[in-house]
Amino acid sequence: MGLNYAVPTTSFSGKALGHRMIETKLLIKGQVALAGTLSTPETQGPHPLVICIHGSGPLDRNENSKHSKLNIFNAFAEFLAKQNIACFRYDKRGIGQSGGDYYSAGHSDLVDDAAAITRHFSDNPDVSQIYLLGHSEGTIIAPQVAQTLPVDGLILLAPFVTPLAEILEMQGAKMQASIDSDKGVSGWFMRLLTRAFGGVQAVNARLIKRVQNTDKPVIRQYFRKVEARWIREMLSLDPASTFKGITCPVLVLVARNDVQCPPEDGAKIAEIIGQNATLLAIPNLSHILRIETEETGFSGYSEQLKRPIAKEVLLAAGQWLGRQARD
Repeated sequence: MGLNYAVPTTSFSGKALGHRMIETKLLIKGQVALAGTLSTPETQGPHPLVICIHGSGPLDRNENSKHSKLNIFNAFAEFLAKQNIACFRYDKRGIGQSGGDYYSAGHSDLVDDAAAITRHFSDNPDVSQIYLLGHSEGTIIAPQVAQTLPVDGLILLAPFVTPLAEILEMQGAKMQASIDSDKGVSGWFMRLLTRAFGGVQAVNARLIKRVQNTDKPVIRQYFRKVEARWIREMLSLDPASTFKGITCPVLVLVARNDVQCPPEDGAKIAEIIGQNATLLAIPNLSHILRIETEETGFSGYSEQLKRPIAKEVLLAAGQWLGRQARD
């Protein structure tokens, strides 16, 4: 595991945002070049640095995909700069301007990438402290990095400790319920489509069986490419083990209306970590870090994405970081 070089390709100052942004490429293991943005406050450093680690899916440095614009990590970068905290966010392998192949990458590759980036910045004289911020899958990547490298703290947004097989079963049930309650022509069509395949849970079960019966990194299921290696590695992972032995401070931020990761998992994670954990549950917060006016589940995502990330999330992270800097 290693990082060979960092090349700042473009630097510019966002005066209206109050911070400088440097476009950078990091070469991981001499093979995969990860592209990212380092945002730093305009004030003289050194500064604490937050490294953002994505959730699952083909996400870029802002946690955006082709069909879903979460705009989470760029919102954090802008907010943190105002708190005199730097932020690094990057495109996943094979996504955006990063090299490599997204579909053949495993969970272990994503851990390696986050670890190499952390190691790189640990030698930077402009960085006073390093914090890892993970969202969804990033909440089990961040502690795996912290088990091997010294960091000053973790921020876990919408975390989980339930094994993936159970998560998929839960998500399938909630997604089917959301489809069954959808109104209009689109709802009717989705119900017809999912019933033709036996329902969402049955589709998930067949996919898991196919993935476990092959060693291929990528397969095709219902006319789309599937990250088979990633799924196998996630299925074999014991999430609880990733939180054991963590000695740095940890903010465990739970989304009370989370339909992708069980909200009750936050308390379980805090218990595993022990006295170093700060548990905070935000009412009406969804997995994509928006406030819901009513519990709409998956069907409410499109409407939620018309709004920015909830300010409660930014403020909670900022206040916790501020306390760590003072301690």
